[in-house]
Amino acid sequence: MGTALTIGEVARRTSLAPTALRYYEKIGLLPAPARIGGQRRYDEAVLTRLEVIGLCKAAGFALDEILVLLGDDAPGRPASRTLAQAKLAEIDSALATLVRARQIIEWAMECTCPSIDACVCGIHCPERE
Repeated sequence: MGTALTIGEVARRTSLAPTALRYYEKIGLLPAPARIGGQRRYDEAVLTRLEVIGLCKAAGFALDEILVLLGDDAPGRPASRTLAQAKLAEIDSALATLVRARQIIEWAMECTCPSIDACVCGIHCPERE
């Protein structure tokens, strides 16, 4: 075992509340840590696991889905693959929406017309394609 971290140290280093760490442990996202004098002591590897959990949450995975992703040890990881493929489709759709929004914002910043509806400035408007 590497350096033993207290729950407070893990909380500070990950910007998670200790209650969140205890909850993650309760639902199985984090393995039960060793205890010294009744206090939790985490191995530094927990920091990497928490980073992965945070990235999964940022990608839109629910905690129960993250449990599947982290716990799928079947050959070929079929459950994880199914979840990941669905999430990649959602991410691609969100990215396309953001690209479209960026195009509209860039166009709006260049347009000098009195309104969008009355735009005659000739600047390429992706909405009018």
